[in-house]
Amino acid sequence: MHDKITYNESKVLRLLMEDSRISVLDISRKLGLNRNTVSNIIKKLNSGIIERYTLETKESEDSLYIIMETDDINSVDKDKVIEYFELANGHYTVIMNRDTIGTGIRYIRVDIAHHRVINKIPPAIDLYCDYCGGIIAGKPLKTDTPDGTLYFCCNTCRSDYMNNENTQKPIKNRHSAL
Repeated sequence: MHDKITYNESKVLRLLMEDSRISVLDISRKLGLNRNTVSNIIKKLNSGIIERYTLETKESEDSLYIIMETDDINSVDKDKVIEYFELANGHYTVIMNRDTIGTGIRYIRVDIAHHRVINKIPPAIDLYCDYCGGIIAGKPLKTDTPDGTLYFCCNTCRSDYMNNENTQKPIKNRHSAL
């Protein structure tokens, strides 16, 4: 879907996904990159990868969502829609806050959800192992550290990283040398 992005672009993108308000200076410090390099990476990401920056609010414990399937998206007030998907069968799945469903909406099916999880890592973005620097082909192995979340391509990389306290930066292309 996207053009292949570089290791540094992937790292910057991950930091922006964790906190879209992070400054260029903070990104450059965390990644050990020059501020101009980070700024250029962000410009490139903004022109081809990042569609928008969003704000996430904390939900109350009693948050409810209406999930509705309809074949007539025009009967739904789009100002009240959180998001919707056009399905392959010509129908639409619409997600709305519980207070926004009204009369006059033609629906096929309605469900109520009480918990909404948003995937933080888009699958179309290349992820790189924080140990060997290789592209992560499958589901990444994640480890939380005081400096943030680290992603690994395999258990070997994760255990090597965890066993080596002096590891500060990834060892590029370690697998290709094997």
